[in-house]
Amino acid sequence: MCYDAKQRDRKMGNQAIQKRSHAMGWHIVFINAVMGCGIASAFPQFSMTIGNLSEASGLTPAILMGSDTVKAAAIVLGMLVSGFAYNKFGARAVFIFSLLTSAIPQFLMPYIESAFSLMALKTLQGLAGIVFPIFLVIILNAIDDRHAGLSTAIFNGVFYAGGGIGGTMAGFVIVKYDWVASFYFLGYVQLALGIVWLLTVREARPAQRANTLPTTKPSPPAKKSLLASPVLWLLALCLFATTWSAQAVTVDWVIFGEWLGYDELALGKILNAVTLGIILSCIISGRVSDFFAKSAKSKSLARIGVLMAGYVMIIASVCFLTLGNMRDYDTFLIATFLFTFSASWGFGTFYSILPEIYDGKTVPVVTGITGGLGDIGMPVAPLAVGVVFGLKGMWSTGWATCAAIALCSFIAGLTLIALLKDDRSVR
Repeated sequence: MCYDAKQRDRKMGNQAIQKRSHAMGWHIVFINAVMGCGIASAFPQFSMTIGNLSEASGLTPAILMGSDTVKAAAIVLGMLVSGFAYNKFGARAVFIFSLLTSAIPQFLMPYIESAFSLMALKTLQGLAGIVFPIFLVIILNAIDDRHAGLSTAIFNGVFYAGGGIGGTMAGFVIVKYDWVASFYFLGYVQLALGIVWLLTVREARPAQRANTLPTTKPSPPAKKSLLASPVLWLLALCLFATTWSAQAVTVDWVIFGEWLGYDELALGKILNAVTLGIILSCIISGRVSDFFAKSAKSKSLARIGVLMAGYVMIIASVCFLTLGNMRDYDTFLIATFLFTFSASWGFGTFYSILPEIYDGKTVPVVTGITGGLGDIGMPVAPLAVGVVFGLKGMWSTGWATCAAIALCSFIAGLTLIALLKDDRSVR
């Protein structure tokens, strides 16, 4: 009886530890997501103030819009080196760097007087993107593999919802106070969230997890062979349509709405559909990805198939966007939700594919490289859609680029499936 009691107590203790570990894992998902949302909110918040900032600084709207291209290019650079920075310095050091480079420019941006100072501050904010892949790696290390799709979907959903929340917040603050206050408000929010993150998040390396990847997974490939692998480049191309379309929504949707004739209050309400579309899309795609991966013979191929469904939806939503009457508020609201939902679908699925293909020690580097390469669309999409076409009134052509790139990513997905189908080392 005594032995049975000890066994029972030990079992109950282990269950309590598992529950605390499970709860902490989901806490990490949500705090990473909210922190990421705070950083991502700077894109639409800045777009909402372009008119005021142009008048105050003397810079043209084209220069101000182009600065987001510089910022997006810096994000890509940061993401490309994030895996190496994570392995070298650890998550906390990289996070502190990201927090400072994101928040400090918020307090300086309203007082820029030259294109150089604008581009310097935008570059700093872009380098904050170095932490994005690390957020995902921390989540994948803390969450059971069965929930990889849902956890990364929640993170990406809340994270990219900043593309709507930032604009809604800015519209509210501008109306109630002034445009300068919107910069300060977001800066303070980022710092407050950063302090909470530093006080509550303790990263778990793969070796610390109770459910590490199977030992039968292949050993990490050398960096040279990794970069030479067509799988890596196809994965990046698969992500490209998602980042291109999502970035076009995040940066250019406010400007598109202004061109259509909507005021700041109406745009603030429209951006609620952006937020809802991003969150719902990521969560649904993550759940669908986990559902099909659970029973599939090849988890990676099942998740890639779910990812590819998003490209079909992007093409369909662009058709609705270009053929519908966007000056009708209800039609524009529906188009906003559909396009945002379609553009965000890949965020709920893509990053859960990587642990199915690569060894746990390689995932941080692969996450950074594929994320960085896939995010090349971030600097180019706003420039192409909003500046090259949008400023000329050719918005339909600009949105058509999203459909064309979605088709390219769909073809890349088919090629990737063909390469992985006979690879027995892939789950």
